[in-house]
Amino acid sequence: MITQHNISSISDLRFKTKEVLKKTQKSPVYIFSRNTPQAVLLSYEHYLKLVDDLEDYHDSLKAKEWEKK
Repeated sequence: MITQHNISSISDLRFKTKEVLKKTQKSPVYIFSRNTPQAVLLSYEHYLKLVDDLEDYHDSLKAKEWEKK
């Protein structure tokens, strides 16, 4: 969910990089440019969890497919 606490501007990312990266430890940070969302920054740990969850989901779909055969 986008809140005031997890929004940063491109200028913040440029000039306050360490602060923005620190915010990613709590939740994803939404990067805005001229009031328009442009990107989302995740901590490396959160990224790995998302990839792992996606792989698990993909494997479960394959398993269901094999069960049907």
